[in-house]
Amino acid sequence: MRSQNPDLKKGPTRESLGTVLVVDDDREFGRSVAELLELEGFQVILAADGRAALAVLEGVRPQVMLIDLFMPGMNGVELMKVVKNDARWASIPRVVMTAANDRMIGVKEDLPVLYKPVDPDELVALMRKYALRSLQSISPSPPG
Repeated sequence: MRSQNPDLKKGPTRESLGTVLVVDDDREFGRSVAELLELEGFQVILAADGRAALAVLEGVRPQVMLIDLFMPGMNGVELMKVVKNDARWASIPRVVMTAANDRMIGVKEDLPVLYKPVDPDELVALMRKYALRSLQSISPSPPG
């Protein structure tokens, strides 16, 4: 997963862009995504399946969740259902990843979908977009 954008190689920024929880059973892919996002200034937490992601959510509130759909144990669809129905986590932006060729997945869940192999520039752009929204939604409004 190499980016075509030379700006993506500039290294970490001084200010964190927030935390991304990457949920994928493919460890090598997860590490590649984590490396790319960390270079962009994100903190990344990896979880191998839905149950591991829920355990992370008990202690950390990420700005964005990047969720693979097809995993052993608790899959991405089941995880999204739990997150969506829990008031503590329902407002966390979720982006779906899949190797499946089902173009209706994003429509069914009303979520953005990245198709594997993931385009690095698209991945970074989506993570920035949703992390910024998430950070703005939890920041206190200025007085006045």
